Amino acid sequence: MFAASPKCREFLRFVVLETLTGHGDTIKERTIAMEVFGKDSRFEPGEDSVVRVKAREVRKRLADYYELNRNDAVRIQLPLGGYVPTFERMTQDAAAVVALPLAPMPSVAGLMSRRTLLRASIAACAAAVTWPVVRYVETRRMPLNQLWQPVFATHNPLLISIPLLRNDDGSVTERVGLGAATAANETTEFLGSNHYPYHVRFGSELTYSQIREQPSLLLGGFSSTWTTRIMSNLRFTMVPIGFEDGGAIRDNQTGKMYGPIDNHASHPTQDYAMICRLFDAASGQIIMIAAGITTYGTESAARFFLRPELFSQLIANQKADWTQKSFQAVIHLSVIDGTPSTPTLIARHFWR
Repeated sequence: MFAASPKCREFLRFVVLETLTGHGDTIKERTIAMEVFGKDSRFEPGEDSVVRVKAREVRKRLADYYELNRNDAVRIQLPLGGYVPTFERMTQDAAAVVALPLAPMPSVAGLMSRRTLLRASIAACAAAVTWPVVRYVETRRMPLNQLWQPVFATHNPLLISIPLLRNDDGSVTERVGLGAATAANETTEFLGSNHYPYHVRFGSELTYSQIREQPSLLLGGFSSTWTTRIMSNLRFTMVPIGFEDGGAIRDNQTGKMYGPIDNHASHPTQDYAMICRLFDAASGQIIMIAAGITTYGTESAARFFLRPELFSQLIANQKADWTQKSFQAVIHLSVIDGTPSTPTLIARHFWR
């Protein structure tokens, strides 16, 4: 399926090798553009869609390949909304494939051709090599599955709230932030890949009665009334400072402030954001929040709910009962030419 498309081959080879060598967290749209398509450092993802277009083609070719090769022991997938491939074991027990007879075989002519025997041997070697890799990747993905399991167990659509931006005078516009829009798009692709339903609400369309009926993902910080209201009594809260500076995130236990940031230029050079998963006693529902001081932080925070390599950092060294706890976390990120960098986790808090 990839024979006629050298760029699809290079794309797939690059992201797979980077992931298997432990560099999956460095795979970004800009990195692929430079390494696979020869773009320079002036590449702007918002102006050039070559990586996104080719990623869709790679996904289609992979789907076409596995449609005709359903017995492959390991399936490579390129998840929607990202470029880090995953590896799925398709057989009931791949180890059984490795355990082929090693004793001398009688009359090959009476049992199988040399070509068939060679294929079986290659399959055994491939399974022996890929099985540890599959187990490693499955282990990496497991925490993300555990994060979403309580949501999926409700069987109610996830409500995704996207706030509308405000003018200088505080009036509401008809525009949404790029970070919230990107986060919503990646979330719906993730949910679609898991065959889970969702509803999207903009601005004032979200009501408390809806929050009480289903799990929610609230996107946006100061632009979202529900975000600031729900987190007002938690350890980390968003503190408005002024329209130009936006605000900051305050640790109510230590008094430490994260921000404000310099937001006077066309693009801020950094941002802070908050991640929250709340088992809310008042509504009886699960509420997830991704809230940045600016739109870039919102985009990065939401990815902690969608990408195994990021979420694994958040729960590192936590006891197994984290799955039944609420949590908040604060992240910091740089913004380079209007693109958020890989975020750094700087504070977290788990509680029942």
